[in-house]
Amino acid sequence: MLREAFEYLTTPCPPLARRFGYLAEAVALGARYRRQRRAWEPHVEACRRFVAEAAERAPRGGRALVAGSGLLIEVPLRELAERFDEVVLVDVIHARSVRREVRRFANVRLVELDVAGILDPLEATLRSGGHLPSPNPPELAGGRFAFAVSCNLLSQLPLMPLDAIDRRAPHVPDAERATFAKALARSHLAWLARTAHTAALFTDIESLWLDGGRVVEREDSTWGIPLPAPDRRWDWDIAPAPEEDRRRDLRHTVGAWFDVTGFALSC
Repeated sequence: MLREAFEYLTTPCPPLARRFGYLAEAVALGARYRRQRRAWEPHVEACRRFVAEAAERAPRGGRALVAGSGLLIEVPLRELAERFDEVVLVDVIHARSVRREVRRFANVRLVELDVAGILDPLEATLRSGGHLPSPNPPELAGGRFAFAVSCNLLSQLPLMPLDAIDRRAPHVPDAERATFAKALARSHLAWLARTAHTAALFTDIESLWLDGGRVVEREDSTWGIPLPAPDRRWDWDIAPAPEEDRRRDLRHTVGAWFDVTGFALSC
């Protein structure tokens, strides 16, 4: 607990991101990874292997983008830094551990960014009332990247905004919330395809609750978007009991695509 409190108090974070809970979530994620490192190991290895393989499909040199770089748990940073002239890590906040790691690479830089372009307009809406805003992902300077990868963002992007809506605007109808969440996920796919010539993505596509190894609850994680069959697929034991439930284990099914540019606009 002391470590988490120190990280929360000392991590640089924009006030709006802190208000929406992104800093608390990042600190909690790091703590869970430390507790569940062994259970997560197959997932982490699968992610890093997929990202490295996806990057090999892009020409050497040029610029690479990692969207949702997080704590770099799932990112093979050294391999990317060796393959590309520049690697840009984009997330709403960057932990001190990430900042230390990046100093080892002369061609890696950090960009603090709300990739969905939703926090400012949503904050304004929550203050004033009215309909939920549309996402407006920002364009990054320097033209298209040679390669980009979205790291478990598709399923996660709507979560913190929806939490804020639940807390501050509980009167918003469920149908409007669902439309809002789907718009965030769809806009992320379109943004990713615009941003890079080769745009890879991995995301959890299904959440499973297991009791004694038997699936007792199943939920789609992609907000109803009709994605094609993934190029790679694996399980992620994200919260074995009693991490979130005394008896039940939480497992995510992860899907990964080497290049979304061919289908992003049709989803």
